[in-house]
Amino acid sequence: MSDTLKPKVDKRVNESFLSGYERVALQAIARRLPAWVTPDGLTGFGVFGAVLVLCGGLLAQRSMGWLWLSNLGIFFHWLGDSLDGTVARLRKIERPRYGFYLDQVIDTVGNLLIGLGVGFTPGMRMELILILLAAYQMLAIQVLVHAIVKGEFRVTVGHMGPTELRLGILLLNLLVLAIGTPAIPGLPVWLHWEDIVLGLSIAGLLGLFAWQMGEHLGVLAKEDPGPQR
Repeated sequence: MSDTLKPKVDKRVNESFLSGYERVALQAIARRLPAWVTPDGLTGFGVFGAVLVLCGGLLAQRSMGWLWLSNLGIFFHWLGDSLDGTVARLRKIERPRYGFYLDQVIDTVGNLLIGLGVGFTPGMRMELILILLAAYQMLAIQVLVHAIVKGEFRVTVGHMGPTELRLGILLLNLLVLAIGTPAIPGLPVWLHWEDIVLGLSIAGLLGLFAWQMGEHLGVLAKEDPGPQR
């Protein structure tokens, strides 16, 4: 691998809508955790939360009340996935390369488990969930590529990050619990209201992907203009 593509991340940027409130909450929680709670243990706890989301979606086919288990899993996943790095930095036990690698790889596992959990929820179309998951992973890959070429890891795109996505899933579950999964009347095709929400979400993620790609290419074209003719 050439030196110009040496994977080194010098800066981490989180500009999500909730980042300020989230940072305060995470630091307050991290300071109160006992010493036996380790960053790797928190990473595993986040995966456990994602498993609960999957179980909640599957069990919701018997009773919608199981979506509360899914919501609890979303909360656990947020705690584990967000606290591991905070605890490591607070205790000054960071392992930058190990932590970065583990976090990104485990995120793919958590994303798949959560996506399947949402897809198995009654009223949800699994095919739309998988397209949504693919669009989200496209954004995640673009973030990682940008981190390699620029040394700057941007957690968010358009002020939207993993926390906002989890909150969206949580609200989606609450709406299903509150109003069920009725079809939208008057349409020539059979669609639930969730189909419209998922379709708009897919379009939004793909739009963010295209916008971010254009922005990054514009900057890189100026910094790396190539040979002059």
